[in-house]
Parts: sequence; structure tokens; C-alpha cells
Amino acid sequence: ERNPNLLTTQKRQIMKQILYRIKSLFLLVAIAGGISACADDKGNYNYHDIPEVKIEGIGNSITALAYQNLSIPVQLDGLQADENRYEYEWLAIRQFEAEDANDTASEVLATTKEFNDIISLRPGPYKLIYTVKDKQLDVFYQQQANLSVVTTTSEGWVLLCSENGNVRLDMISTVLGEEVHSKDMLADSDMPFKKGPLALIALSPESTEDMSAVQQVDPTSPFYLVTEEGTTRLHKDAFEWKEEYLMKYEMGDMSDAKPTHITSASYFRMMVTPDGTHGSNFGSGTDALWESRLNYLRNDDNTKEYIQVAPYVGCNITNPMQYAPVFMFYDLNHKQFVYHPGGMYGGLTGDLTVGCLNMSDDEAGGDAFSFPVGYNYVYMENSGRKYSESAMMPGFGFFNNITFTILENNGVYHLYGIALDDYYMALMGMPPYTKTHYANLSNCIDITQAKHFAFSPLNDQMFYAVDGKVYRVNLDTSTPSAQFQFDVPGEITCLKFYLYRNAENARRSYDLIVGSDKGGTDGGELRVYEAIDNLAQITDYKEYHSGFGRIVDILYKEPITQE
Repeated sequence: ERNPNLLTTQKRQIMKQILYRIKSLFLLVAIAGGISACADDKGNYNYHDIPEVKIEGIGNSITALAYQNLSIPVQLDGLQADENRYEYEWLAIRQFEAEDANDTASEVLATTKEFNDIISLRPGPYKLIYTVKDKQLDVFYQQQANLSVVTTTSEGWVLLCSENGNVRLDMISTVLGEEVHSKDMLADSDMPFKKGPLALIALSPESTEDMSAVQQVDPTSPFYLVTEEGTTRLHKDAFEWKEEYLMKYEMGDMSDAKPTHITSASYFRMMVTPDGTHGSNFGSGTDALWESRLNYLRNDDNTKEYIQVAPYVGCNITNPMQYAPVFMFYDLNHKQFVYHPGGMYGGLTGDLTVGCLNMSDDEAGGDAFSFPVGYNYVYMENSGRKYSESAMMPGFGFFNNITFTILENNGVYHLYGIALDDYYMALMGMPPYTKTHYANLSNCIDITQAKHFAFSPLNDQMFYAVDGKVYRVNLDTSTPSAQFQFDVPGEITCLKFYLYRNAENARRSYDLIVGSDKGGTDGGELRVYEAIDNLAQITDYKEYHSGFGRIVDILYKEPITQE
């Protein structure tokens, strides 16, 4: 079945091509008519050359620091001696979605020959148009440039830290060629949740034209700060907090939910709280609310049996085109894998009250393992590792990724890889999920002492940390061993890969990110290692920063490119 949104986009592109050809035909006819008229015209006219003014010095791209002075020298060739005959205008046209009524579509920044003024625009992309008008001849000349208004928090590493158990948000960024370290950015905030930092989560703030990403959160406040006390969103510019960002305002019943994990498969979001799991369809926009708990099984008499699930949601995070995405949980009561068919499942099947279903070998594709029962949960991660092309949209470059889970039984760690697809596939007779990997990790040194794991989005590699040491495991056999990679001073407190959103940063998604702590107030350190080669030992880091609190989570803030 073809995606109606994609068909609409293709129709628009075809219509644009048709309109362009029609306009071109009319233009040729008009030119031909004009030439004929000139050839037939025997009148007597007095012609005067219009002086041409050339604008130079502006450039194609300008980056300006918000609320700071910006100077743009301009060279104008061809001006007449009487400069009073000219008017000047610097016009900025907003290229991103308005946040409120104060965000006008365009704004005149200055009416001077050269620009030398404070930039008071909201951070974001703009089109800058410089106009020189000759009042005497009633003609004008223009030059355009891309204007990017940034702040010291527009782009860079954001580190959620713990300082004596309290939230501390640090950032390291490079603005206009200068490195800036912003410490404890929420220190003066009235935000109520400041104890027990757990995670900083960024959902997709915008839909891309090629549909490689869809909007999953309010673009003005795309960050979720998760703490033991509660959860709130933060503003996109400088992580400002507002009362309306509290999680309870997103809940259908206004409950004070305390999620441990929030994720999204296409438009369909899912979160886990100590009380259960909740879904939300962001396809309905920023008014989308989180619905009632979904963490229940159906007994033989069709009654609901609520279950406690592990604090993580498995899903296909890399495929933006899903109708009924499969969300996977680990049932802590029965110690088994379960899943919820989300999204449009209810509309497709008529079952509007489905909760969780047991994952089974009969329903699954692949034969890497048989689903275990009775094992203890250790860890789960949506790796972003591509496994198979989406059967929903073949040929468009959309892939199903692998979710890895580590379970323990009798002191031995076992690893399971599962590619979660769209339940729409099951309705067409295809597996809704596939068993891709199994590994007995008993040969991996000290792995039962590991507190942090990370799975490469590029190849079959797992990393884990014990104290200050990092090990790598190649998952190409069912009984792999671990290879020591490097160690860092102090204790490793965060180990992860980060999936970048913008295409120009795609290769950076393969970098291993390591946060560590040497103790003290500013003992937190950040190191970034290139982890592309799955054979060579990783030894040297490519990036290093220090002076943070005890690092709990790390993400990279990318600029919003919405136009």
C-alpha cells in the first residue's frame, strides 16, 4: 500500500514541473512577441542608460550572535554623486515556524547603507535581503544572503550531570570559532524537578522534506528532562523552563507521570513509568496527549492482568514510515518478552483495547534463538543498527533497526537482537518482528560487573564499561569474547552512541561517547572516540572536554533547519 502523504508530495512535484513548463512557454511567446513588436516599431524615442549599481561584500552566508552587534560592510559600485537619491533596507525573512505572535514573518532590521546594529531576532535561520533603491529612477538593486542567528547554546554537547544528587545541566559549544562552556544552566530556573537526574531525551522537532524524519514533539520545546521527581520539557533555545512544559499537561488525565524512558516510532510515541506504559500519537500535532496504561495482558476470560515492565521501550526508531509499529517491553512479572502493536492497529483490526501480547517463535521471523522465559532483565537499547529494508516502503531507503536486550540466568549474561517491524506486516502474512542475534556473553571479561553498555549503529559491535575500562565485543559469533579498548581516569558514568538528525552529521553517529568522573565539583570529563573500524583497537579520542559535574547523560544539540 502506498503512503498517501508521499503520493501527495509526488503529485505536488509533478504539478510544479508542469506549471514551470507552462510558464516557460508563455515567457518564450512573450519574448517572441516583444521582438516582433520592436521590429515593427518605427517610432522615434529618446533612450537613456540606467546606471547599474553592483553590490559586493555581503557574502552568501552570515552567522550572527543574538543580542550582539553585527557589522556588515558593503561595497557599492556605480552610485551617482548625489547619494541622497538612494534608500537602503535590510530585511530579514523568518525561515522557521513561528513560536508566538511576536515572531513576525519579516522584519526590517535597518535602513542604512551599511549594517552595524544589535541583532535582536529570535535564534534561527533567516533570509537576509539588502535593497538599494534609486528614488529618482524608481529602480532597485538587491543582494540576498542566508542569515543564521545563533546563541552560545544553539549547537553543541549538552551534558546532564548530577551534583550532590541535584540536576546540573552543562553545555560545551563552539560559536563563531570560539569554544564556550556554559555551566549549570538551570541554576536560576523555577523548575520544580531538581533531584535525581536520570536522562535527557531529544525527540525529532521537525519533519524533513525527504521524509527521513517526522515531527515527534513541539519544536519549541523538544527536550525531555527526566528526573526521579518528575519530567518536564525544556525550550529549544537556552533550555528555559515554563509551567506549561510539565509532563502532567501532556497527560490525558493530568496525572503527574514520572517516565523512565520516552521514545517514538514514526509519529507514535511511547513511554514507561513505574506505574505502566503510555502511548501518544503525535500525528495529531502538539495537542497530542498520552493515553491510558497499556501494560496489561488479556487472561483467558478476557480480563486485564496488569504487569510491571522494565524501564525501557524497544521500537524501530530509524524508520519514519510506520502504520502500526511494534513496541517491545520486558515483562518483569512473568519474565518474558511482550509487545504492544501501536499506532493504527486498532483502526486496522477493530481491536481498540489491545494491551500487550506475548512474543512467540511462531509469529517471529528468523531463527537466531527461541524466546526465553524466566530470565532476569539487565539492559535494553534501540541501536539504530540497520537490519532490513522496510517492506512498507521498499526503495525509499527506510530500514528496520535492531533492538538489543541483555538478560541474566544463573549468573550468565545472554544477548538477544530483535528487529521490530510494523504490525501491518503481520496483517499481510509477514513477521511483525525478527530474531536477528543471540550471544552467550560468559566469555566476556567482568561483563556481569558492567553498568553501562552501548551498541554500534554501524556494525555488530557492543561496548561495555567496567569502572574506567571499556571493552568491545564483536557479535559475529554466538560465544564471543571481549577485547580491551582503552581506559580513562576515574569512573565511567555514561557510555553511548548518539544518532544525529541532520545529514551533515550522519557520520558522527558512529562515534563512541564516553562520560567519566574523577570526583569533585567539576570532575566530569567527556571523550569522543571514532568507532568505525570493527577490527582495530580504539586507543585515542578525537575530542575531549572537562570541567563538568558527574555526567549522567549526553546528547548533541543540533540546530533546527526548518524552512
